[in-house]
Amino acid sequence: MMAPLVATLRDGQAVIVATDTVYGLAARPGSAGYAHIFELKNRPMGQVLPWLVSGADALDALAIDVPAYAYRLAQMFWPGALTLVLRASDAACELGGVAVDKTIALRCPDDADLLALLGELEGPLACTSANIHGQTAVSSKDELHESLAVLPGADELPAYCQGGQASTIVDCTGTYPKILREGPIPEQVILDVAMFGATLTSHE
Repeated sequence: MMAPLVATLRDGQAVIVATDTVYGLAARPGSAGYAHIFELKNRPMGQVLPWLVSGADALDALAIDVPAYAYRLAQMFWPGALTLVLRASDAACELGGVAVDKTIALRCPDDADLLALLGELEGPLACTSANIHGQTAVSSKDELHESLAVLPGADELPAYCQGGQASTIVDCTGTYPKILREGPIPEQVILDVAMFGATLTSHE
């Protein structure tokens, strides 16, 4: 069922997908579908969308001035529920959908189907939670807003997302990491890994 979804995304449309955290609205950066996501969510256009990537190599391809602690965080928690805010590279800016301050938010999802989809697209996928702006992120299919439940990909969604909680977001544009949103990975764990190189036996 991946081929139709890939074709739809390559055609510039928005789709709905299940991630390892919550359901997501996804489109290629800079596409018509990217703009459509803002309409679907009633999301302010100034709030750019985070990008899903296939691995840590995206740090060098899509970001610049990446601090050493960001690499440590990616090594420890990717794939997983961690989003890193970084300074965008020229290549990322050319794709479109980069913030006014030329930053981007990147995450490698811990989901085999999504990783395969990213591999087929050979590039990042802008993705945000599949809910109306200001409402709670959705991880149960029967909670999807009716306007989103008819998007391409909806028929293939599982009944539930395995994670159910939006990712932890860390600003990595400064000398020290800054937690913008605490999710499944606690702030103290992030700081221990980022600043002291602590290692864990699991992502918990």
